[in-house]
Amino acid sequence: MTLFGCGPKLAILCLPYIILSLIVMFMYPEFFDLKFLDVIYAKVVGFIWLGIGIIFWIYSAMFFLKYFKPGELITKGPFGLCRNPIYSSIIVFIIPSLALIFHSGLIFSVSIVLYIGFKISIHGETNLLKRIFGEEYEKYEKSVNEIIPFPRYFFT
Repeated sequence: MTLFGCGPKLAILCLPYIILSLIVMFMYPEFFDLKFLDVIYAKVVGFIWLGIGIIFWIYSAMFFLKYFKPGELITKGPFGLCRNPIYSSIIVFIIPSLALIFHSGLIFSVSIVLYIGFKISIHGETNLLKRIFGEEYEKYEKSVNEIIPFPRYFFT
């Protein structure tokens, strides 16, 4: 396990699409514009969702930096809500909130591409964690969602 996990692989997979999307968005702002979201309510929800995402990202990153030690599985804090909270904050909160704020389907598509890239690139990391931690990781995997920050068995 490295400090960056599957992040570099995810960046290589998704960066071309993100760059292309930004170019298209700035050259053709009407492209994939979701006009029905161009209302104050969507922007307010977007800013609230963005605030939650930024707070969750900061909390997750600080928690990870504080508690990451090779050979130890982190299952507390934000890692008790989902197995990949740093990616979650970006894919589930930050990018979709920007899509709401700018009423852009193109921005939202970046979140979908990131999620697909995440699913492709996380596979190796998950297998490594299973090899290193065995039953401990399998139990963790069954009790906590992969990317949606809510424990599966919250009420058990």
